[in-house]
Amino acid sequence: MLLRGPGSPWARMQANRRALDEIILGQIEERRPGGAGVAPAGNTPAAGDDILSMLLEARDEDGEGFTARELRDQMMHLLFGGHDTTSSTLSFLIYELSRNPHVLERVLEEQDRVLGGRAPTAEDLLNGLPYLSLVVDETLRLYPPVWFGPRMSVKPFEFEGHRVPAGVHIIHSSWVTHRLPDVFPNPEAFIPERFEPEARRRLAPGAYIPFGGGQRICIGKRFGQLVVKAVATTVLRSFRCELRPGYELKVGKLPTLSPEGGLPVRIGVWQADRPRATVPS
Repeated sequence: MLLRGPGSPWARMQANRRALDEIILGQIEERRPGGAGVAPAGNTPAAGDDILSMLLEARDEDGEGFTARELRDQMMHLLFGGHDTTSSTLSFLIYELSRNPHVLERVLEEQDRVLGGRAPTAEDLLNGLPYLSLVVDETLRLYPPVWFGPRMSVKPFEFEGHRVPAGVHIIHSSWVTHRLPDVFPNPEAFIPERFEPEARRRLAPGAYIPFGGGQRICIGKRFGQLVVKAVATTVLRSFRCELRPGYELKVGKLPTLSPEGGLPVRIGVWQADRPRATVPS
């Protein structure tokens, strides 16, 4: 087929896939004594505290480990399920902070008060920066990385006057749900206070679903939130990001929501009293 011939998007995708395989399979073989096959048990040079090391050490009830191909598949899933979604969320967060300086000032004030210039601990990121958590929640409301998802009805039900039979595929969209004005008034505005504890308790189940919901909620939800807050705090304590003059956001929708073409910003370096020298990035 022409669409799969040399120079086609399909050919480029396959070339990129081979490049990624070379990197990941190379890491697997580098950490695994004895080359290909199943990872050895016990305290090996592969042992460590990162995900790949833990997967190399994992065993099922029969004592068997993952094959190299299975490890590759697990790492691909984690890379694209975790990296792409968090990087796009961080981009949108920086975009909204640049457009809403009053929100940025509250984030910086909280950061100065809680951290006092030191690096954040895990406890800080989990519980010690509540306003930053509201900002992340509001970013995910406006720009849920996985903005639609499939489900299958397990029994008949009625929704908004429509009868839905059992056993049919249903597509839900958090992008649409998060912009319903009767649920989120002034839905296009960036208002982190929507997610203060009392306001959040008033939300109906299913009103806010950036990570899906029910039994199939994203397994990486807490980790993803932690990564976004860790990187945002690290960047904001040293740098200020300004949108390029005249920039207009266009949202790319595949594979996840992201600023189309990237997010062009100018980087400012904070001084002690917060003036900064702006340099292009």
